[in-house]
Amino acid sequence: MFAELSAQDKHFVALLLCLAIVLALGRLVAVVFRAIKQPVVIGEILVGIALGPSLLGQVAPGVRDYLFNAIDIPFFKLVASLGLVLFMFIVGMEVDLEVVKRSGKRAAAISLTSIAVPFALGFFVLGSYLHDDHSCVAVESPAGVVAKPCSNESKEVSDKVAARAKLIQKDTDAHKELPNPLVPKQTDFVPFAIFIAVSMCVTAFPVLARILTERNMFKIPLGLLMVACAAIDDLMAFTLLALATALAGNGSASDIFLIIGKMVVYVAVLFLVVRPLLERFVLVPYRKNGNKLGAEQLSILFIGLMLSSYVTSRIGVHELIGGFLFGVAVPRTNAPNLFHTIAGKVEGVSVQLLLPVFFVIAGQGVNLQGLTTSDIVPALAIIVVACIGKFAGAAVAARAVGVPKRQSLAVGALMNTRGLTELVVLTIGRDAGVIDDKLYTMLVIMAVVTTAMAGPLLKLVYPDRWLNRDIAEAERKRESSATDRVAILVGAGDAHRLVDVAAAYGGGRATGSVTIVRFTAQGAGLASFADDLGDLKAWRDKIEHAGLTCQVISRASADRHADVITEITRIAPGAVVVEDADADLIGPLRHLGCDVLVPAAAPEDLVAVRVGGGGSTSELAAQEMAVRLALFCDVPLVVDGSVSGRSAKQIAALGVEIAPTAPTTGTVYRVGPSATDDLAVHAGERDRVAFTEALGGWVRSEPVILSTL
Repeated sequence: MFAELSAQDKHFVALLLCLAIVLALGRLVAVVFRAIKQPVVIGEILVGIALGPSLLGQVAPGVRDYLFNAIDIPFFKLVASLGLVLFMFIVGMEVDLEVVKRSGKRAAAISLTSIAVPFALGFFVLGSYLHDDHSCVAVESPAGVVAKPCSNESKEVSDKVAARAKLIQKDTDAHKELPNPLVPKQTDFVPFAIFIAVSMCVTAFPVLARILTERNMFKIPLGLLMVACAAIDDLMAFTLLALATALAGNGSASDIFLIIGKMVVYVAVLFLVVRPLLERFVLVPYRKNGNKLGAEQLSILFIGLMLSSYVTSRIGVHELIGGFLFGVAVPRTNAPNLFHTIAGKVEGVSVQLLLPVFFVIAGQGVNLQGLTTSDIVPALAIIVVACIGKFAGAAVAARAVGVPKRQSLAVGALMNTRGLTELVVLTIGRDAGVIDDKLYTMLVIMAVVTTAMAGPLLKLVYPDRWLNRDIAEAERKRESSATDRVAILVGAGDAHRLVDVAAAYGGGRATGSVTIVRFTAQGAGLASFADDLGDLKAWRDKIEHAGLTCQVISRASADRHADVITEITRIAPGAVVVEDADADLIGPLRHLGCDVLVPAAAPEDLVAVRVGGGGSTSELAAQEMAVRLALFCDVPLVVDGSVSGRSAKQIAALGVEIAPTAPTTGTVYRVGPSATDDLAVHAGERDRVAFTEALGGWVRSEPVILSTL
């Protein structure tokens, strides 16, 4: 029925059939994984695994042998490699050096720590633990080439070598094209441990960016910080990968230093020579053409990309490093949508057509049936070390540089994503003959698990209600200069002490905003309404006289409790000042993220403010309010017990004196979480930021408006 094909045509036809199957399955899993809110790349990885020995090889081994036999695999690898070069070019272009520069020390500290901790755990812990059992690999070797013999050859390696020898004999008898033989090869500890360590360090930039977009996290400063962190992370990881690739070549120490020296020279040429040329011949025409990319400019980019990959390959590191570096080097200054324009032209071929072949090639090395019960502990150890190293390293570093607690946990969850970037690293390690198929399988499982857990873990440590509040706060800061928002919930009693505390919270500065909220019962008479207007006017005048802006919300209400929650949710102030009679509202208001302030006395004629030490959430909330009062009234702060060194530095930076003891005369205003304090502070359920960040607008160069209350 079908004509006889030549050997070359058979390879091409097999590739066509493979592409058709993989593309169809890829689109199917994309629909499914988008429906379950998981990255599509996980489904694509699973398709590749299913078409390998784990599923197809068990269910229909003949079909697998026809599609992915030893002769056709090298041709598939060529196609996959081209797709990966294009993909790494796009990943490199996503690394915006301007964003990295703007994020400065914070991004650098988080990234370097999130690299150093998992790298150290991977190198010293997993490297030592796994080397003896997984350092003997079966590699393709032309006849006559002698590899370093294995000291502990595994059954997996012996079986692969024997199976390839049997296939060669069979093809010899049938006069077919022969694949290269497989030989055992021992991997030294250092390149092995570096590859394991690098696999622990990787962050998948595309997956992270997609999660940030889906959760609208680019609306808060954390979004851009994460982009910078992931960019630095990728730069460091691929630098280490280049080193590991060079070490895997079994060269001498002088050869390794020579390779590193060549890479340094090449990077310098790339950024000092090639980048300005790209600016002249790509960016300038792009701007002149109304931000449209012409065929000539796209050709220049492709030529540069292929040459960059060629150069790094000739230097002695993987060609994908060249693609990544060239993407980083492409200038984007004052070029809106250049990245999206290039990505739109490249991704259609790379991501949709060529990369699916890579998933298949990657899946051929994953054999779940090859794992035994003795591999459960190593597989779990890999997952645990990967998660602890990346999550803890990133989260602790983020917290140390002042990222709020909830957001720092989000940093840890996001940096733990690995996705396709991890698969690229693992494939390079396997192809370089550094790790065996069993370890490769366990590392792929780790990549799938950590990528799948990123979204759910992020929602757990940084729920939507926290995120929505931070987004609202960021939007308010962009729309207005007001940085200190406080609401006063007025009841039936005298609200003068509430007004005094609100004025102190805002510091008497124009950047402070006070909202007076008063709901009266329906059916109240005109006389009561007139009294309300008089009181509200007096309180408003008092607040504005202190230097703050003020608005009033006053109306009748059939359900005061519900209306209060609705208004406070809309206003979203940092604090709400309430009377003792509204104690039932403290819990709901704290749940909205507001600190609730309940004054028992007005802060008048103060000589000092007194507060407890400690670092709990309630203690930090009380300390922040005490600092605000001390700044507003220009009096010293007395701390019972010890305040942390970091908090003491922040308080001193704001210009507040910490007195060793309280004055013996005059009013010392006590602030704390207890109802017996002059001002009870109930901490809102939100992240506490550093005093210097919360009171960033309270600069000492601005004249202090002393209390006129």
